[in-house]
Amino acid sequence: MKVKLQAKKQKINTELKFKGDKSIAHRALIIGALAKGNYKIYNFPQNEDCCSTLNCMRKLGVDIQYDSQYISVTSPGFENFSSSVGVLDAGNSGTTVRLMSGLLTGRGIEAQIVGDASLSKRPMGRVILPLSKMGARILSENSVLPLNIKKTDGLIGINYEMPVDSAQVKSSVLIAGFLAENHTTVLERNFTRDHTEKMFKALGADIQVSDKSITIKKSKIEARDMYIPGDISSAAFLIAASLLSEDATIRINNILLNQRRRAYLDILIHMGANIEYRVTEVYNGEETGYIKAASSSLKGVNISKEVIPNIIDEIPMLAVLAAFSNGKTVFEGIAELKYKESNRIEAVAENFKAAGLNIQYSDEHMEVIGDNRFINKELIVKTFGDHRIALAFAAMSVRNKDVTIIDNWECTNISFPDSLKYFSEFLNITTCQ
Repeated sequence: MKVKLQAKKQKINTELKFKGDKSIAHRALIIGALAKGNYKIYNFPQNEDCCSTLNCMRKLGVDIQYDSQYISVTSPGFENFSSSVGVLDAGNSGTTVRLMSGLLTGRGIEAQIVGDASLSKRPMGRVILPLSKMGARILSENSVLPLNIKKTDGLIGINYEMPVDSAQVKSSVLIAGFLAENHTTVLERNFTRDHTEKMFKALGADIQVSDKSITIKKSKIEARDMYIPGDISSAAFLIAASLLSEDATIRINNILLNQRRRAYLDILIHMGANIEYRVTEVYNGEETGYIKAASSSLKGVNISKEVIPNIIDEIPMLAVLAAFSNGKTVFEGIAELKYKESNRIEAVAENFKAAGLNIQYSDEHMEVIGDNRFINKELIVKTFGDHRIALAFAAMSVRNKDVTIIDNWECTNISFPDSLKYFSEFLNITTCQ
């Protein structure tokens, strides 16, 4: 499906609320179900990625039922998971593969994990290595899917220094470490998302965090109800649309404001964005609150490699914002973008070229020379099947006086299936095949 987008010529003043954060939802299912008992997950996002994890947990023997306000999860506890589950389909979800690998190997459960064509190209050696050091048996050709996980008698904890900055890899090792004998310590190079640590702590696990060192061991946890704050990575696109619009003001309520995830907001403020946010609640250790954003004139900034792991999903959107800022924006240490649903560096660059925007890049580095201006041309955007690319250039279309056409819009169902409802505040939208 293609979408045709054109900016509305009107004042925009609206309040928004988003479905639960995707990263937390995966963990609410996987880590939450390690405990025996029943719990409810409120504001669960029914996107394709999270449903992939949900279906995998069902095959382990976890009963999951939908209600209008929540999903109800009844788990037999990790000691009583099914011992042989056959094929688990992760769809497009790298989080599903990597976190489930930690769970399956930690329990010595035999399974095969498969995924779609895009996921089957993404590197899995980064989880195979540490899990194998712990005693897992994982067979894979060229360290990509499918992963054939063999039955073992369990794992032994290790000390592991992360060779890549990846919250998914860290989480896989921590989940395996919780199920293993002895303790497991993970040492990060740079800070990454800490939802796994917060989730384990909220459930009562014995987990210790000291700077970039995280230590976990098998311990008693309890099933607990969870509220998932709104997904800040989805909100990022609507925030950007408001900043790029001529006369827009939005307020987003009940949104995740985890300190590491709000790095996106802090960068925008550094760029001169008219943004205000405040923490008002804490749910399961996760800070939650509101964001206000309004039309802004932005400036270029330097974004260092240390912050990249915590804005990895927002880099395409930040690149678009940089293109309409005054001056140069530099992104350092972005190699991980090559291993997402697409090579996001090349995907951004190709669409920038089509739009007449200025970008230079290498495997590790990207520079955008911006200008506070409008595009005035019919623009065809190639998504490369990547939801973040589609959504970033949808936000960009508020700066196009002509029509923006985006191909393969259905790829946004991976993370943000009702995105057009939100964009309709800013854009006139038509769909076609």
